[in-house]
Amino acid sequence: MSAVIKNPEMRKITVILLTNLFLCSCEIKNDQKTMTPGIPPHKKITLKSNPNQSVDSAKSFLYSGCIVLRRGNDVISSMFAQLNKSDASFSHCGIAFREQNQWMVYHSIGGEDNPDEKLRREPFESFVGQDHNYGFGVCAYPLKETEVESLHRLMKKWHGLGIRFDMKFDLSTNDRLYCAEMLYKAFNHVTNRDDCFETTLHQGFRYVSTDNLFTNKASKMLCRINY
Repeated sequence: MSAVIKNPEMRKITVILLTNLFLCSCEIKNDQKTMTPGIPPHKKITLKSNPNQSVDSAKSFLYSGCIVLRRGNDVISSMFAQLNKSDASFSHCGIAFREQNQWMVYHSIGGEDNPDEKLRREPFESFVGQDHNYGFGVCAYPLKETEVESLHRLMKKWHGLGIRFDMKFDLSTNDRLYCAEMLYKAFNHVTNRDDCFETTLHQGFRYVSTDNLFTNKASKMLCRINY
């Protein structure tokens, strides 16, 4: 869900919304165990001293249709991460596909780095880059081969349509999508289901957080990398 927002008015609106959600989410967490900040190590991969080697190692876990998560190193990303109910490891997400011998990630993001707010397609290395992230992870969700193909077609379609980032974080609309909402609706669409992932509801506001995607019983974390 993360976005680096530098436009003063839009940043103000977004910060107000996030602050309200953040304060509400804190009420949920008061009765839960304290979440450890950052990204915990994963037994399946060891962090190398060279970040580029870590990224290359993580590629061995990628397959078309897998979920790629990251933890941005800006303030807005930190607020997004804290909206997670059970695990604050990640703030943003996308879907990876192998295209022309390169791993590409489709994701929805707004802000100064993507001023037109249209659904973005970028190389995996750029998506998880150390310059703007504390770390990243790769997550598997079980899909049939035909569903992966449908998911890829859907991402290409939405990318071609220029679906924009949803600054209102309104789960009831489909003309704009924030990052976790995009994954939530895409996976439900290609599986013809409505329960691939849970949603978070607090004080009448329903949203999809990044931990809704990777902590559910069907998902499997394949690797986590700390920079």
